[in-house]
Amino acid sequence: MRLARAHSVHVTHMRVATAVVAIGLLAATAAMAANTAGNADCPFDPTLHRDAQSIRAEVSRVAEFAAPSAGKRRSVGSPPIAYFEARNIIDTHILDALKRAKIAPARVSSDSEFLRRVTLDLAGRIPTSGEAQAFVADTSADKRDKAIDRLLASDEFNDRWTLWFGDLVQNTQFATAIGQGTGAGSVAYYKWIRQSLAERKPYDAMVRELLTGSGDPVLVGTANYTYRLKQGNGPLQDTWDNLATQSGAQFLGMQLMCISCHNGAGHLELVNTGLAHLKRRQLWELAAFFSKTSINRFVQEPNVFPLDYVLNTTSGNKSPRQPIEGQSDIVLPRYLNGGAPADGELWRTAYARYLTADRQFARAAVNYIWKELFGLGIVEPADNFDLEKLDTQASHPQLLEDLTDAFIAGGYDLRALMRVMTQSNTYQLASHYDTGAWNESYTPYFARHYPRRLQAEMLFDAMYRATSSRFDVCQGTPAICSQPGALHVTKTVASPDPYFLLGFNIGQFLSDFGAGDRDVIERSNSPSLVQAISMMNDSLVLRACRRSMNTTVTAILNETLDPDRITERLYLATLSRYPTANERMLATQYLRGGKVEDRTEDLQFVLLNKLEFLFH
Repeated sequence: MRLARAHSVHVTHMRVATAVVAIGLLAATAAMAANTAGNADCPFDPTLHRDAQSIRAEVSRVAEFAAPSAGKRRSVGSPPIAYFEARNIIDTHILDALKRAKIAPARVSSDSEFLRRVTLDLAGRIPTSGEAQAFVADTSADKRDKAIDRLLASDEFNDRWTLWFGDLVQNTQFATAIGQGTGAGSVAYYKWIRQSLAERKPYDAMVRELLTGSGDPVLVGTANYTYRLKQGNGPLQDTWDNLATQSGAQFLGMQLMCISCHNGAGHLELVNTGLAHLKRRQLWELAAFFSKTSINRFVQEPNVFPLDYVLNTTSGNKSPRQPIEGQSDIVLPRYLNGGAPADGELWRTAYARYLTADRQFARAAVNYIWKELFGLGIVEPADNFDLEKLDTQASHPQLLEDLTDAFIAGGYDLRALMRVMTQSNTYQLASHYDTGAWNESYTPYFARHYPRRLQAEMLFDAMYRATSSRFDVCQGTPAICSQPGALHVTKTVASPDPYFLLGFNIGQFLSDFGAGDRDVIERSNSPSLVQAISMMNDSLVLRACRRSMNTTVTAILNETLDPDRITERLYLATLSRYPTANERMLATQYLRGGKVEDRTEDLQFVLLNKLEFLFH
């Protein structure tokens, strides 16, 4: 890993004051998030289950914290509500709901706010100073659409969405289920995901390949999906159940784990009426699709391992599996719609075919992507769809169905789906709600953009891009890392899995900011006191502000000592925008009040700790 050596940093009153404010604000948000958080250990316990209302409430409070509204209620004499123009089907549905509820939407975002948002969302990075200046100066009417297309076509898109897909399928070196590390398997898995996205492989094709992957997981990326879910103890049926429940949660947005131990009736009525009708045998029938698969480092197919899903278990992590009187003790594969494998069809192939043809597969994907781009799913929780209550569970049920239709008709093209979402004026609304007093009840209407703290990798990379800092991590000996094709990670968003950077300061930073481990620790974007302290004291942050390093501060001071020019360049590099008149005045006054070199470092530090930088 190549990083400049740490040096002490000159801390001024301005820096201390800003850091103290940051600590207070982030701690307040952490406490707020904790008050609304659910218990992930038992998602089906009605007393602990985190419902849509609590999720929306947290989203609303974080938005008001990061971008407070105008705070003035609309009066009888207020001007008529100004609605944005409908650019596509998304806007049509959102506008219709806003008008019926008589809710005023936020104004459309500025060019600078839009560019930073869409660049982070699609490419996982902040814009460069040059990009920010050129975009604001561009007077063409279609410049936003052009920016979207450019980012969708960029190689950085593959890095950012490989990270998202890796989270979805839990690509990690270590998994508690199998009781051992998959080692280099996570790299093979990562490379397969990234290559698939680079090739613009349809989403349904990617999932079919994962569900049917075979071979040595160290060499064959797709084999890791099945291997990752191997149960370290208990009978084989436990592993097959894992594969059925996890694929259901990940690709259908349906929590089936409870059904693997008992029928839904009498347990799930309060949290999911659709699942309450499912029988345990239906889960066994889903799991039986995997029963011909041996998972012993080399994932093989049926003819080699003619296994059956037999109801004869009394050990392991599940309640005993016993046949019902009059039924066979061998369970044959059957999908939720009653479909069975065709003659001669491999059972996992049949399962992959049925699952990816299921409308809920496309619906769940649309909702996942929407949540990633808008900060809140149309259906919440996004992984707990109630198919009997779609009309009431979804905030905009017809919009979800129309987007699902478009996704299927478009060949499960992720880029096309993201294009229509980011081109909408709904996506492009401002974070700051300045058209009146914000009301928490507005949240499901998407009347504003919902800011949230940057996820760990994007925050670290944004800090390093803003300050022109560099790092290079390669796992292995110098001889291995010097070989062609060796994996060098030079930005955290392109790390194969959470453990790749473990052992470096970078890994600790990512952990502090909620990267999770893709196994038992879920990713979190919630702010915390630890994060505020990290931004104030972490050597990685402090070194990035030093002029003795090869940083943005160094480059600016080598070019100019003019306070106005320094201010403008730091704002463009860090916040991707020009400073406001008041910000320019305050910053230049501060720079003129002492040694300009020291105070330039301080200004860089202050900008990195602004909520505008930390939040998206």
